Amino acid sequence: MIARVSEPEPKMQVSVTRQAPTWARLFSYAVIANALGIAVAVWVARLVRNVPATDSTEQWLRAAYYGGIALAAVFDALLLDELLFAGAFRRTHIVGRLPGAARSDDDVEGVALSMQRSTWSFPALLLGAGLVTSLAFGVVTHDFEGYYRHLGVHIGSLRRGDEARQLEAVRQLSIRRAPEVIPALRWGLQQGGSVAAWSAWAIGRHRDLPNRRPLVPPLVAAVRDGDAATRREAAIALGRLQQRSMVGALQAEVEADLAAGGPVDPRLLYALGVVQVLSSKDVLERVLQQGDPQAQKVAAWAIAQHRDQRGAKNLVTLLEDRLPTADVELRCAIVHALGIFAHERSNLALVRTHDDSTAAELTFVCPRIRIFMSPDAQDDAEEILMPEDTLALKILVAMGQMRATSPEVRKVVEPWLEARVADPNVTAFVTEGARAVLNGIREGRDDSKRPTVEEAFDM
Repeated sequence: MIARVSEPEPKMQVSVTRQAPTWARLFSYAVIANALGIAVAVWVARLVRNVPATDSTEQWLRAAYYGGIALAAVFDALLLDELLFAGAFRRTHIVGRLPGAARSDDDVEGVALSMQRSTWSFPALLLGAGLVTSLAFGVVTHDFEGYYRHLGVHIGSLRRGDEARQLEAVRQLSIRRAPEVIPALRWGLQQGGSVAAWSAWAIGRHRDLPNRRPLVPPLVAAVRDGDAATRREAAIALGRLQQRSMVGALQAEVEADLAAGGPVDPRLLYALGVVQVLSSKDVLERVLQQGDPQAQKVAAWAIAQHRDQRGAKNLVTLLEDRLPTADVELRCAIVHALGIFAHERSNLALVRTHDDSTAAELTFVCPRIRIFMSPDAQDDAEEILMPEDTLALKILVAMGQMRATSPEVRKVVEPWLEARVADPNVTAFVTEGARAVLNGIREGRDDSKRPTVEEAFDM
């Protein structure tokens, strides 16, 4: 009997597909998450910057922006955890917690890691990844987060808030310098009412921009077509921007205040001083003679700002003629203005003013004036008539700014200054001030080479 030898059965060939390493899969997921997050961030930044939206829509858009950052940060942290700590967090807190999850990569190291759950490494990685991702997204979106904190929230309030929020938004935008600010304020200028008036003021406050040209056309349109309040604010803003063509609008506003019998808006007078057009002489003279006390002092300062205009000597006469009847505060302002003009013959008027003033008036401290340029007169202050000195010192300072070269003027001024130096009743400041002016006259001038006072004034 021959034994049958059975042939061995052929072995089954099992095809095993080798999976990609875990770190490679996490790297792919991180790339996808970052790409999606960047796409969402760019889209959100563009919408918030350029497209008006409701408050709720804007909040949802911002939530999507930060959600994209969070998603990218999570995958970045998982990848770093895999590369730096052999996936300790994934092994212990994800794979170890999911029922039926595959643990094909468990090895001795994995078992050890599962027994020592990560407590600090992943949170630290997540915070670091979130910070880096946020900075990277900021670069891609041109600092959207900074834009929203400093500008976007205020632009949103201007477009969608109630009147109180809109006015506060305009106030905040008036002190910010960014390309998005002026378009937002121009939008506010078109809304009418108090928002338009405040927007006109805010645009004028940007006079420090290198290129003022885009500021002018909307303000000119507001002067022509706006309501009364907006016209006034736009005219003042154009004055601060030194638009000489709009001086007529400023003069008309001053005339309206005078005709109404009420106080003259000092902001209008300040703007006329900034524009410096000699045609303002008549209206400024009326204010100096008939205006309220505050307006008269600002008018004296505004007149002095025209010192470089042709024919300004007539303005000096205007100030000198007002001195004898001025009260002590207006006298301070006129003396200050004459010091700005610095015409030699004004020395004589200053000497008369000193001699006609009482001891109490000479020791009166001349105050500075703060003009608040905002529509509610609470913000954006401009200070004039500085520094704060006594009237006696103001007179001496003004004389020190003038030339005293002609014999006619020196014949009066030098003996007068000598008397001030020798006067035991004056303060040490007055004594030293008079001595300094006197020494300057004697040491720095040569009468034989100087014109007469009339010739010097006409030069």
